Amino acid sequence: MKRSMYCLNATTSSVLKLLLCAVGLAACRPESKPTFTDTKAVSKEYATTFKFRPGALVIVEDYEKMSDASDNTPPKAIRELRDEATIGKILALAAALPDEGQIMKKMANVPLLRTTLMYADDTIFFDYYNASVKTPRTSFYANPPQEEKALYELLQSLVK
Repeated sequence: MKRSMYCLNATTSSVLKLLLCAVGLAACRPESKPTFTDTKAVSKEYATTFKFRPGALVIVEDYEKMSDASDNTPPKAIRELRDEATIGKILALAAALPDEGQIMKKMANVPLLRTTLMYADDTIFFDYYNASVKTPRTSFYANPPQEEKALYELLQSLVK
């Protein structure tokens, strides 16, 4: 009887060692990073209105400076959004913004926050330059609406 108990313990021990080894190997596997759509490689147009249609994949990119968005410099932070609730908040805040501002601004190489909306049939984007949104009519607000700041804060929170 003692001999069969030893075999059982040896077998159990071997199975346990094998399981522990498999768990250890799985834990040592290199972590796979999520892949993001390269918005620089996609044909896109600047938004013609802030009244966006639903059904978009939204990508938010935070660039150190605006020239980084047009060269090979990657954004300092990026977030791909598929959550309908979050996208809904973005679309609602954007829809509250007027499509035309009252002033023009001379831009230096300021921080840029780019929001890209990717649909099955087209891709559009809009930008915040130094925390001010550039409207579809290429102007800025003289008296920014509260939704401009709320949208900026939401987008910033998503890439932080």
